[in-house]
Amino acid sequence: MRIFEVVQYPVERFGSTGVVMDALPPATDGRTQVHVARVAAGGTIGRHRATRTQVFAVVAGECTVVGDDDARATVTPGRLALWSPGEEHQSWAVSDSVVVVLETDGDVELGGRFRAVAGDPGNRRA
Repeated sequence: MRIFEVVQYPVERFGSTGVVMDALPPATDGRTQVHVARVAAGGTIGRHRATRTQVFAVVAGECTVVGDDDARATVTPGRLALWSPGEEHQSWAVSDSVVVVLETDGDVELGGRFRAVAGDPGNRRA
């Protein structure tokens, strides 16, 4: 076993505020990156275009998210938002939040165990 320090940095791009990112090492295939975002209540990851498929999974706290259509949805622990490459999106922390962010050039498999959340605006396309 080997132990390493996690790379931490504040996120300020796109007008983001109150965000500290813990970067995990990228996969060797170069296709997938995982980060853990700690977002203070009232903080935001500012509006930006997804360069790859992005998964935003809330572990603790409550966040509001929005995609291209500007329809807002709430994401709480046990739920995730998914943005497609090219989709503009933004997120806000309603309360202090911990979020796992996965970015990939690969496919994200949502079949089987994953269920769309009824009533969330983005699921009208699902």
